[in-house]
Amino acid sequence: MLKKAVVQTAALFVLASAGTAYAYDVSLKPFTDVTNEDWFQNEVYSLSALGIIDGYSDLTYKPEATLTREAFIKLLMNANQVEVASASVSGVAGAPVDVERGRWSYPFVSAAYERKWLDFMLDSQGKFHPEHAITREEVASIVGKALLDAQTAESRNHWTLQGWHDEKEKRNFADSDALNQNLLSFAYFAVNQGIMEGDQTGFHPKQSLTRKEAAAIIYRVIQTEVDTRELDTVGFYAINSYPAINHMPLLDQVTFGWSHLKYEAPGNAQLETATTEYRIPTGWEEVVQTANAANIQKNLMVYYGEKNLKDFLKDEPAQKAFIQSLKGVLTDARYGFTGVTIDFEGLMDATSAPDYSQFLKALKAAIPTYPLTVTVQPDYYYKGYDLKEISALADTVVLMAYDFTHNDSKLPSAPLPLVNDAVKRTLAIVPKEKLVLGISKQANQWITANGVAELYNPEIEAVEKRLATPGVNQSMSLPYFLREISFQDDRGSHDIYYEDTASVDKKVWLAKYYGLKGISLWYMGNYTESDWALFNPK
Repeated sequence: MLKKAVVQTAALFVLASAGTAYAYDVSLKPFTDVTNEDWFQNEVYSLSALGIIDGYSDLTYKPEATLTREAFIKLLMNANQVEVASASVSGVAGAPVDVERGRWSYPFVSAAYERKWLDFMLDSQGKFHPEHAITREEVASIVGKALLDAQTAESRNHWTLQGWHDEKEKRNFADSDALNQNLLSFAYFAVNQGIMEGDQTGFHPKQSLTRKEAAAIIYRVIQTEVDTRELDTVGFYAINSYPAINHMPLLDQVTFGWSHLKYEAPGNAQLETATTEYRIPTGWEEVVQTANAANIQKNLMVYYGEKNLKDFLKDEPAQKAFIQSLKGVLTDARYGFTGVTIDFEGLMDATSAPDYSQFLKALKAAIPTYPLTVTVQPDYYYKGYDLKEISALADTVVLMAYDFTHNDSKLPSAPLPLVNDAVKRTLAIVPKEKLVLGISKQANQWITANGVAELYNPEIEAVEKRLATPGVNQSMSLPYFLREISFQDDRGSHDIYYEDTASVDKKVWLAKYYGLKGISLWYMGNYTESDWALFNPK
Protein backbone atom coordinates (compact mmCIF):
# COMPACT_ATOMS: atom_id res chain seq x y z
CA MET A 1 0.00 0.00 0.00
CA LEU A 2 1.37 3.39 -1.01
CA LYS A 3 0.52 6.67 0.63
CA LYS A 4 1.27 9.85 -1.30
CA ALA A 5 3.63 11.85 0.87
CA VAL A 6 2.95 15.43 1.82
CA VAL A 7 6.20 17.35 2.18
CA GLN A 8 6.22 20.53 4.24
CA THR A 9 7.10 23.58 2.18
CA ALA A 10 9.51 24.46 4.95
CA ALA A 11 11.66 21.59 3.80
CA LEU A 12 12.72 23.80 0.90
CA PHE A 13 15.15 25.22 3.41
CA VAL A 14 17.08 22.00 2.97
CA LEU A 15 18.62 23.05 -0.30
CA ALA A 16 20.90 25.91 -1.04
CA SER A 17 19.97 25.48 -4.68
CA ALA A 18 17.87 23.27 -6.89
CA GLY A 19 20.73 20.79 -6.97
CA THR A 20 22.12 18.82 -4.09
CA ALA A 21 24.07 21.56 -2.32
CA TYR A 22 22.58 21.06 1.11
CA ALA A 23 22.25 24.01 3.44
CA TYR A 24 22.80 21.82 6.48
CA ASP A 25 26.34 22.09 7.78
CA VAL A 26 26.96 18.33 7.67
CA SER A 27 28.44 15.92 5.17
CA LEU A 28 25.74 14.16 3.16
CA LYS A 29 27.98 12.84 0.40
CA PRO A 30 29.73 9.45 0.34
CA PHE A 31 33.49 9.13 0.20
CA THR A 32 34.67 8.09 -3.24
CA ASP A 33 37.48 5.91 -1.86
CA VAL A 34 35.61 4.00 0.89
CA THR A 35 33.61 1.09 -0.54
CA ASN A 36 31.39 -1.74 0.66
CA GLU A 37 34.39 -4.06 0.46
CA ASP A 38 36.43 -2.05 2.95
CA TRP A 39 36.58 -3.52 6.46
CA PHE A 40 36.69 -0.01 7.95
CA GLN A 41 33.63 1.35 6.13
CA ASN A 42 31.27 1.30 9.13
CA GLU A 43 33.84 2.97 11.37
CA VAL A 44 34.64 5.75 8.91
CA TYR A 45 31.02 6.62 8.17
CA SER A 46 29.92 6.35 11.81
CA LEU A 47 32.60 8.80 12.95
CA SER A 48 31.89 11.05 9.99
CA ALA A 49 28.21 11.14 10.96
CA LEU A 50 29.21 12.20 14.48
CA GLY A 51 31.40 14.94 13.03
CA ILE A 52 34.53 13.44 14.58
CA ILE A 53 36.38 12.83 11.33
CA ASP A 54 36.37 14.72 8.06
CA GLY A 55 37.19 13.89 4.50
CA TYR A 56 38.72 16.13 1.87
CA SER A 57 37.13 18.64 -0.48
CA ASP A 58 37.40 16.18 -3.37
CA LEU A 59 35.12 13.77 -1.40
CA THR A 60 37.95 11.37 -0.57
CA TYR A 61 38.88 10.02 2.84
CA LYS A 62 42.42 8.86 1.92
CA PRO A 63 42.35 5.78 4.17
CA GLU A 64 45.97 4.83 3.48
CA ALA A 65 47.38 8.24 4.43
CA THR A 66 49.19 8.54 7.75
CA LEU A 67 48.03 10.61 10.68
CA THR A 68 50.00 13.22 12.60
CA ARG A 69 50.26 13.29 16.36
CA GLU A 70 48.11 16.38 16.70
CA ALA A 71 45.47 15.03 14.32
CA PHE A 72 45.07 11.86 16.38
CA ILE A 73 44.85 13.84 19.61
CA LYS A 74 42.05 15.87 18.11
CA LEU A 75 40.19 12.68 17.19
CA LEU A 76 40.60 11.27 20.68
CA MET A 77 39.44 14.46 22.42
CA ASN A 78 36.42 14.75 20.13
CA ALA A 79 35.53 11.09 20.63
CA ASN A 80 35.63 11.62 24.40
CA GLN A 81 33.44 14.73 23.99
CA VAL A 82 35.97 16.86 25.86
CA GLU A 83 35.04 20.54 25.99
CA VAL A 84 38.45 21.59 24.77
CA ALA A 85 37.84 25.34 24.94
CA SER A 86 37.71 25.10 28.71
CA ALA A 87 39.27 21.70 29.27
CA SER A 88 41.26 21.67 32.48
CA VAL A 89 41.82 18.97 35.03
CA SER A 90 44.43 20.61 37.21
CA GLY A 91 43.23 24.15 36.69
CA VAL A 92 46.59 25.12 35.21
CA ALA A 93 46.48 25.79 31.48
CA GLY A 94 49.37 24.62 29.39
CA ALA A 95 50.71 22.69 26.45
CA PRO A 96 54.06 21.42 25.18
CA VAL A 97 56.46 24.24 24.39
CA ASP A 98 56.19 23.79 20.61
CA VAL A 99 52.37 23.93 20.53
CA GLU A 100 51.52 27.61 20.65
CA ARG A 101 48.10 29.03 21.47
CA GLY A 102 47.54 30.12 17.89
CA ARG A 103 48.01 26.64 16.48
CA TRP A 104 44.80 24.90 15.36
CA SER A 105 45.53 21.86 17.51
CA TYR A 106 46.34 23.80 20.70
CA PRO A 107 42.99 23.24 22.50
CA PHE A 108 43.09 19.49 21.86
CA VAL A 109 46.77 18.98 22.66
CA SER A 110 46.43 21.15 25.74
CA ALA A 111 43.53 19.05 27.03
CA ALA A 112 45.53 15.83 26.58
CA TYR A 113 48.66 17.43 28.06
CA GLU A 114 46.83 18.51 31.21
CA ARG A 115 45.63 14.94 31.66
CA LYS A 116 49.27 13.79 31.44
CA TRP A 117 48.53 11.56 28.48
CA LEU A 118 51.43 12.98 26.44
CA ASP A 119 54.35 13.00 28.89
CA PHE A 120 56.09 10.06 27.24
CA MET A 121 55.95 11.77 23.81
CA LEU A 122 57.91 14.87 24.83
CA ASP A 123 61.60 15.10 24.02
CA SER A 124 64.29 16.39 26.38
CA GLN A 125 63.35 19.98 25.54
CA GLY A 126 59.66 19.43 26.28
CA LYS A 127 58.70 19.45 22.59
CA PHE A 128 55.77 17.40 21.30
CA HIS A 129 56.52 17.63 17.55
CA PRO A 130 52.82 17.76 16.63
CA GLU A 131 53.45 17.43 12.90
CA HIS A 132 55.25 14.08 13.22
CA ALA A 133 53.41 10.96 12.06
CA ILE A 134 52.06 9.12 15.09
CA THR A 135 53.09 5.49 15.57
CA ARG A 136 51.01 2.51 16.63
CA GLU A 137 52.97 2.30 19.87
CA GLU A 138 52.23 5.93 20.69
CA VAL A 139 48.54 5.49 19.90
CA ALA A 140 48.29 2.38 22.08
CA SER A 141 49.97 4.18 24.96
CA ILE A 142 47.83 7.33 24.73
CA VAL A 143 44.63 5.34 24.47
CA GLY A 144 45.74 2.98 27.23
CA LYS A 145 46.46 5.92 29.53
CA ALA A 146 43.08 7.47 28.78
CA LEU A 147 41.23 4.22 29.43
CA LEU A 148 43.17 3.50 32.62
CA ASP A 149 42.30 6.95 33.94
CA ALA A 150 38.65 5.92 33.81
CA GLN A 151 39.27 2.84 35.98
CA THR A 152 39.14 2.67 39.75
CA ALA A 153 42.37 3.13 41.68
CA GLU A 154 42.24 -0.53 42.70
CA SER A 155 41.90 -1.68 39.08
CA ARG A 156 44.73 0.60 37.95
CA ASN A 157 47.04 -0.69 40.65
CA HIS A 158 46.31 -4.31 39.82
CA TRP A 159 46.93 -3.70 36.14
CA THR A 160 50.18 -1.82 36.75
CA LEU A 161 51.55 -4.49 39.09
CA GLN A 162 50.43 -7.68 37.36
CA GLY A 163 47.73 -7.31 34.73
CA TRP A 164 49.89 -6.10 31.87
CA HIS A 165 52.40 -8.91 32.46
CA ASP A 166 49.63 -11.46 32.00
CA GLU A 167 48.42 -9.69 28.86
CA LYS A 168 51.94 -9.60 27.40
CA GLU A 169 52.38 -13.30 27.94
CA LYS A 170 48.96 -14.04 26.51
CA ARG A 171 49.53 -12.02 23.33
CA ASN A 172 53.14 -13.07 22.77
CA PHE A 173 53.68 -10.62 19.90
CA ALA A 174 56.65 -11.64 17.77
CA ASP A 175 58.05 -8.10 18.03
CA SER A 176 57.15 -7.41 21.66
CA ASP A 177 60.78 -6.53 22.42
CA ALA A 178 60.50 -3.61 20.00
CA LEU A 179 57.89 -1.95 22.24
CA ASN A 180 59.13 0.79 24.55
CA GLN A 181 59.50 -1.05 27.85
CA ASN A 182 58.38 2.03 29.80
CA LEU A 183 55.03 2.06 28.00
CA LEU A 184 54.07 -1.61 28.21
CA SER A 185 51.43 -1.22 30.91
CA PHE A 186 49.61 1.42 28.86
CA ALA A 187 50.00 -0.19 25.45
CA TYR A 188 48.89 -3.60 26.64
CA PHE A 189 45.83 -2.11 28.32
CA ALA A 190 44.70 -0.79 24.93
CA VAL A 191 45.23 -4.30 23.59
CA ASN A 192 43.37 -5.84 26.53
CA GLN A 193 40.38 -3.59 25.94
CA GLY A 194 40.12 -4.64 22.30
CA ILE A 195 41.17 -1.24 20.98
CA MET A 196 44.28 -2.42 19.15
CA GLU A 197 45.58 -5.74 17.97
CA GLY A 198 48.48 -7.24 16.10
CA ASP A 199 48.77 -9.83 13.38
CA GLN A 200 50.76 -13.01 12.80
CA THR A 201 53.95 -11.03 12.32
CA GLY A 202 53.62 -8.81 15.39
CA PHE A 203 52.25 -5.56 16.78
CA HIS A 204 54.39 -3.26 14.57
CA PRO A 205 54.92 -0.60 17.25
CA LYS A 206 57.04 1.78 15.16
CA GLN A 207 54.74 1.72 12.14
CA SER A 208 52.89 4.95 11.34
CA LEU A 209 49.15 4.92 11.90
CA THR A 210 46.93 5.16 8.82
CA ARG A 211 43.65 7.05 8.65
CA LYS A 212 41.69 3.82 8.27
CA GLU A 213 43.35 2.39 11.41
CA ALA A 214 42.63 5.63 13.25
CA ALA A 215 38.93 5.38 12.41
CA ALA A 216 38.78 1.81 13.71
CA ILE A 217 40.63 2.67 16.92
CA ILE A 218 38.54 5.73 17.73
CA TYR A 219 35.34 3.80 16.99
CA ARG A 220 36.42 1.08 19.43
CA VAL A 221 37.23 3.68 22.08
CA ILE A 222 33.71 5.03 21.71
CA GLN A 223 32.28 1.53 21.83
CA THR A 224 33.83 0.88 25.24
CA GLU A 225 31.63 3.69 26.58
CA VAL A 226 28.56 2.89 24.51
CA ASP A 227 28.54 -0.70 25.77
CA THR A 228 28.20 0.47 29.38
CA ARG A 229 25.29 2.83 28.82
CA GLU A 230 21.61 2.06 29.12
CA LEU A 231 18.66 3.93 27.69
CA ASP A 232 15.04 4.28 28.67
CA THR A 233 12.88 2.94 25.87
CA VAL A 234 9.55 4.62 25.18
CA GLY A 235 7.06 3.02 22.81
CA PHE A 236 4.26 5.03 21.22
CA TYR A 237 1.19 2.81 21.15
CA ALA A 238 -0.76 4.56 18.41
CA ILE A 239 -2.63 3.97 15.15
CA ASN A 240 -2.18 0.25 14.31
CA SER A 241 -0.05 -0.93 17.21
CA TYR A 242 -2.02 -3.90 18.56
CA PRO A 243 0.31 -6.44 16.88
CA ALA A 244 3.11 -5.09 19.12
CA ILE A 245 1.20 -5.37 22.40
CA ASN A 246 3.25 -8.32 23.62
CA HIS A 247 6.45 -6.27 23.35
CA MET A 248 5.43 -3.89 26.12
CA PRO A 249 7.62 -5.68 28.70
CA LEU A 250 10.65 -4.48 26.70
CA LEU A 251 9.68 -0.86 27.35
CA ASP A 252 10.23 1.48 30.28
CA GLN A 253 7.24 3.58 29.26
CA VAL A 254 4.34 3.27 26.85
CA THR A 255 2.81 6.45 25.48
CA PHE A 256 -0.74 6.02 24.28
CA GLY A 257 -1.54 8.07 21.17
CA TRP A 258 -5.19 8.13 22.08
CA SER A 259 -6.12 11.80 22.12
CA HIS A 260 -5.81 15.11 20.34
CA LEU A 261 -6.68 18.75 20.84
CA LYS A 262 -10.00 19.75 19.32
CA TYR A 263 -10.02 23.48 18.59
CA GLU A 264 -12.58 24.70 16.09
CA ALA A 265 -13.76 28.03 17.50
CA PRO A 266 -12.35 30.83 19.65
CA GLY A 267 -12.82 30.26 23.36
CA ASN A 268 -13.76 26.61 22.91
CA ALA A 269 -11.39 23.63 23.03
CA GLN A 270 -11.35 20.17 24.50
CA LEU A 271 -9.48 16.89 24.60
CA GLU A 272 -10.92 14.61 21.92
CA THR A 273 -10.58 10.84 22.37
CA ALA A 274 -13.28 9.44 20.07
CA THR A 275 -12.43 10.58 16.53
CA THR A 276 -9.52 10.53 14.05
CA GLU A 277 -6.69 8.00 14.29
CA TYR A 278 -5.71 9.48 17.68
CA ARG A 279 -8.55 7.98 19.70
CA ILE A 280 -9.09 5.49 22.50
CA PRO A 281 -9.52 2.18 20.66
CA THR A 282 -12.08 -0.50 21.20
CA GLY A 283 -10.60 -3.05 23.58
CA TRP A 284 -8.37 -0.52 25.29
CA GLU A 285 -8.80 -2.45 28.54
CA GLU A 286 -6.52 -5.25 27.32
CA VAL A 287 -3.84 -2.75 26.34
CA VAL A 288 -3.87 -1.01 29.72
CA GLN A 289 -3.84 -4.37 31.53
CA THR A 290 -0.83 -5.47 29.50
CA ALA A 291 1.02 -2.28 30.40
CA ASN A 292 0.10 -2.74 34.06
CA ALA A 293 1.36 -6.32 34.00
CA ALA A 294 4.64 -5.10 32.52
CA ASN A 295 4.88 -2.57 35.38
CA ILE A 296 5.80 0.31 33.08
CA GLN A 297 4.89 3.99 33.04
CA LYS A 298 1.81 4.99 31.03
CA ASN A 299 1.65 8.40 29.36
CA LEU A 300 -1.27 9.90 27.48
CA MET A 301 -0.18 11.60 24.27
CA VAL A 302 -2.06 14.69 23.07
CA TYR A 303 -1.52 15.50 19.41
CA TYR A 304 -2.21 18.64 17.40
CA GLY A 305 -0.72 19.83 14.14
CA GLU A 306 -3.24 22.17 12.54
CA LYS A 307 -2.25 25.59 11.25
CA ASN A 308 -4.40 27.38 13.82
CA LEU A 309 -2.26 26.07 16.69
CA LYS A 310 -0.71 29.54 16.96
CA ASP A 311 -4.19 30.97 17.44
CA PHE A 312 -5.00 28.47 20.16
CA LEU A 313 -1.87 29.51 22.02
CA LYS A 314 -3.23 33.07 22.22
CA ASP A 315 -6.73 31.94 23.24
CA GLU A 316 -6.62 31.76 27.04
CA PRO A 317 -10.29 30.72 27.53
CA ALA A 318 -9.84 27.87 25.06
CA GLN A 319 -6.66 26.77 26.82
CA LYS A 320 -8.39 26.72 30.20
CA ALA A 321 -11.24 24.62 28.81
CA PHE A 322 -8.82 22.23 27.14
CA ILE A 323 -6.68 21.79 30.26
CA GLN A 324 -9.75 20.96 32.36
CA SER A 325 -10.87 18.46 29.73
CA LEU A 326 -7.41 16.88 29.62
CA LYS A 327 -7.23 16.70 33.40
CA GLY A 328 -10.50 14.79 33.49
CA VAL A 329 -9.19 12.05 31.19
CA LEU A 330 -5.68 12.02 32.63
CA THR A 331 -6.96 11.42 36.16
CA ASP A 332 -9.55 8.81 35.15
CA ALA A 333 -8.70 5.79 37.31
CA ARG A 334 -9.79 3.36 34.58
CA TYR A 335 -6.71 4.20 32.54
CA GLY A 336 -4.18 4.79 35.29
CA PHE A 337 -2.13 7.26 33.29
CA THR A 338 1.09 8.23 35.06
CA GLY A 339 2.11 11.16 32.85
CA VAL A 340 1.24 13.23 29.79
CA THR A 341 3.04 13.85 26.50
CA ILE A 342 2.23 17.02 24.59
CA ASP A 343 2.87 16.65 20.87
CA PHE A 344 1.94 20.02 19.36
CA GLU A 345 3.66 20.22 15.97
CA GLY A 346 4.32 22.75 13.27
CA LEU A 347 5.21 25.91 15.20
CA MET A 348 7.48 27.63 12.71
CA ASP A 349 7.14 31.25 13.79
CA ALA A 350 9.35 32.38 16.67
CA THR A 351 6.58 34.68 17.87
CA SER A 352 4.67 31.55 19.01
CA ALA A 353 7.46 30.44 21.36
CA PRO A 354 6.46 32.58 24.38
CA ASP A 355 2.81 31.60 23.95
CA TYR A 356 3.64 27.91 23.87
CA SER A 357 5.83 28.18 26.96
CA GLN A 358 3.05 30.01 28.80
CA PHE A 359 0.57 27.27 27.85
CA LEU A 360 2.94 24.59 29.19
CA LYS A 361 3.30 26.53 32.44
CA ALA A 362 -0.47 26.62 32.87
CA LEU A 363 -0.72 22.92 32.07
CA LYS A 364 2.05 22.02 34.50
CA ALA A 365 0.37 24.03 37.25
CA ALA A 366 -2.91 22.19 36.68
CA ILE A 367 -1.36 18.70 36.87
CA PRO A 368 1.68 19.13 39.16
CA THR A 369 1.92 15.45 40.12
CA TYR A 370 2.00 14.16 36.54
CA PRO A 371 5.40 14.11 34.78
CA LEU A 372 5.31 16.24 31.63
CA THR A 373 6.90 15.17 28.36
CA VAL A 374 7.10 17.61 25.46
CA THR A 375 7.99 16.66 21.90
CA VAL A 376 9.92 19.14 19.78
CA GLN A 377 10.98 19.30 16.17
CA PRO A 378 14.55 20.19 15.09
CA ASP A 379 15.10 23.91 15.25
CA TYR A 380 16.32 24.42 11.68
CA TYR A 381 13.02 25.92 10.65
CA TYR A 382 10.63 25.19 13.56
CA LYS A 383 11.28 28.33 15.60
CA GLY A 384 8.19 28.27 17.79
CA TYR A 385 9.75 26.13 20.51
CA ASP A 386 11.79 27.85 23.21
CA LEU A 387 13.98 24.88 24.14
CA LYS A 388 15.35 26.58 27.24
CA GLU A 389 11.87 27.25 28.64
CA ILE A 390 10.54 23.86 27.57
CA SER A 391 13.50 22.10 29.16
CA ALA A 392 12.89 23.96 32.42
CA LEU A 393 9.22 22.99 32.44
CA ALA A 394 9.30 19.44 31.13
CA ASP A 395 10.56 16.32 32.84
CA THR A 396 11.41 14.85 29.43
CA VAL A 397 11.96 16.35 25.98
CA VAL A 398 11.52 14.10 22.93
CA LEU A 399 13.43 15.28 19.87
CA MET A 400 11.65 14.17 16.71
CA ALA A 401 14.85 14.03 14.67
CA TYR A 402 13.22 12.90 11.47
CA ASP A 403 11.06 14.11 8.58
CA PHE A 404 13.95 15.81 6.82
CA THR A 405 12.37 14.42 3.66
CA HIS A 406 12.78 16.59 0.56
CA ASN A 407 11.15 15.55 -2.68
CA ASP A 408 13.28 17.15 -5.38
CA SER A 409 16.63 16.10 -3.90
CA LYS A 410 15.39 12.69 -2.69
CA LEU A 411 16.64 13.44 0.79
CA PRO A 412 15.13 10.76 3.08
CA SER A 413 13.49 11.20 6.44
CA ALA A 414 16.31 10.59 8.90
CA PRO A 415 19.89 10.43 7.54
CA LEU A 416 22.24 9.78 10.44
CA PRO A 417 24.42 12.90 9.91
CA LEU A 418 21.32 15.11 10.16
CA VAL A 419 20.00 13.22 13.18
CA ASN A 420 23.36 13.75 14.85
CA ASP A 421 23.39 17.45 14.00
CA ALA A 422 19.87 17.89 15.39
CA VAL A 423 20.87 16.13 18.61
CA LYS A 424 23.98 18.29 19.04
CA ARG A 425 22.03 21.50 18.46
CA THR A 426 19.43 20.44 21.02
CA LEU A 427 22.02 19.36 23.58
CA ALA A 428 23.40 22.88 23.52
CA ILE A 429 20.22 23.83 25.40
CA VAL A 430 18.54 20.70 26.78
CA PRO A 431 20.45 18.55 29.33
CA LYS A 432 21.17 15.05 28.10
CA GLU A 433 19.48 13.66 31.23
CA LYS A 434 16.17 14.99 29.89
CA LEU A 435 16.58 14.37 26.18
CA VAL A 436 15.02 11.41 24.39
CA LEU A 437 15.84 10.70 20.75
CA GLY A 438 12.72 10.06 18.71
CA ILE A 439 13.05 7.33 16.06
CA SER A 440 10.38 6.96 13.39
CA LYS A 441 10.06 3.62 11.65
CA GLN A 442 9.20 4.63 8.10
CA ALA A 443 10.10 4.45 4.42
CA ASN A 444 10.35 7.08 1.69
CA GLN A 445 9.67 5.88 -1.84
CA TRP A 446 10.21 7.77 -5.07
CA ILE A 447 8.56 6.39 -8.20
CA THR A 448 9.94 7.90 -11.39
CA ALA A 449 8.06 7.65 -14.69
CA ASN A 450 8.52 9.77 -17.81
CA GLY A 451 11.15 11.82 -16.02
CA VAL A 452 8.82 12.81 -13.16
CA ALA A 453 9.41 11.54 -9.61
CA GLU A 454 6.64 11.32 -7.02
CA LEU A 455 7.14 10.71 -3.33
CA TYR A 456 5.19 8.11 -1.33
CA ASN A 457 5.32 6.64 2.17
CA PRO A 458 4.73 2.90 1.76
CA GLU A 459 3.51 0.68 4.57
CA ILE A 460 6.27 -1.12 6.48
CA GLU A 461 4.73 -4.52 5.79
CA ALA A 462 4.82 -3.81 2.04
CA VAL A 463 8.49 -2.80 2.20
CA GLU A 464 9.41 -5.94 4.11
CA LYS A 465 7.65 -8.07 1.48
CA ARG A 466 9.42 -6.21 -1.29
CA LEU A 467 12.79 -6.89 0.32
CA ALA A 468 12.12 -10.62 -0.05
CA THR A 469 11.20 -10.30 -3.73
CA PRO A 470 13.67 -11.44 -6.43
CA GLY A 471 15.15 -8.69 -8.59
CA VAL A 472 15.35 -6.12 -5.82
CA ASN A 473 18.64 -4.33 -5.29
CA GLN A 474 19.40 -3.34 -1.72
CA SER A 475 22.30 -2.03 0.33
CA MET A 476 23.07 0.17 3.30
CA SER A 477 23.08 3.71 1.96
CA LEU A 478 26.00 5.67 3.35
CA PRO A 479 26.39 8.20 4.85
CA TYR A 480 22.64 8.04 5.50
CA PHE A 481 22.75 4.68 7.32
CA LEU A 482 19.40 3.78 5.81
CA ARG A 483 18.48 0.71 3.76
CA GLU A 484 18.38 1.67 0.07
CA ILE A 485 16.10 -0.40 -2.17
CA SER A 486 15.63 -0.12 -5.92
CA PHE A 487 13.65 -2.03 -8.53
CA GLN A 488 11.72 -1.58 -11.76
CA ASP A 489 8.12 -2.44 -12.62
CA ASP A 490 5.38 -1.26 -14.96
CA ARG A 491 4.91 1.90 -12.85
CA GLY A 492 8.50 3.02 -13.38
CA SER A 493 11.73 2.96 -11.40
CA HIS A 494 11.47 2.77 -7.62
CA ASP A 495 13.93 4.14 -5.06
CA ILE A 496 13.22 3.51 -1.39
CA TYR A 497 15.05 4.59 1.77
CA TYR A 498 13.98 2.43 4.69
CA GLU A 499 14.57 2.61 8.44
CA ASP A 500 15.49 -1.05 8.86
CA THR A 501 16.82 -2.85 11.93
CA ALA A 502 20.44 -1.91 11.23
CA SER A 503 19.61 1.79 10.88
CA VAL A 504 17.44 1.76 14.02
CA ASP A 505 20.34 0.15 15.87
CA LYS A 506 22.70 2.87 14.65
CA LYS A 507 20.41 5.58 16.03
CA VAL A 508 20.31 3.74 19.36
CA TRP A 509 24.11 3.74 19.24
CA LEU A 510 24.11 7.49 18.64
CA ALA A 511 21.79 8.09 21.62
CA LYS A 512 24.09 6.02 23.83
CA TYR A 513 27.15 7.88 22.58
CA TYR A 514 25.69 11.16 23.83
CA GLY A 515 24.44 9.60 27.06
CA LEU A 516 20.84 10.60 26.39
CA LYS A 517 17.98 9.71 28.69
CA GLY A 518 16.49 7.37 26.14
CA ILE A 519 14.88 6.72 22.79
CA SER A 520 11.27 6.69 21.67
CA LEU A 521 9.75 4.47 18.99
CA TRP A 522 7.12 5.95 16.70
CA TYR A 523 4.97 3.99 16.43
CA MET A 524 5.06 0.51 17.97
CA GLY A 525 2.98 -1.18 15.28
CA ASN A 526 5.54 -0.35 12.59
CA TYR A 527 8.47 -2.11 14.26
CA THR A 528 9.38 -5.60 13.06
CA GLU A 529 10.39 -8.62 15.11
CA SER A 530 14.05 -8.04 14.25
CA ASP A 531 13.71 -4.45 15.48
CA TRP A 532 12.27 -5.59 18.80
CA ALA A 533 15.14 -8.04 19.21
CA LEU A 534 17.39 -4.98 19.69
CA PHE A 535 15.65 -4.30 22.99
CA ASN A 536 15.60 -7.83 24.39
CA PRO A 537 17.54 -8.12 27.65
CA LYS A 538 21.05 -9.36 26.95
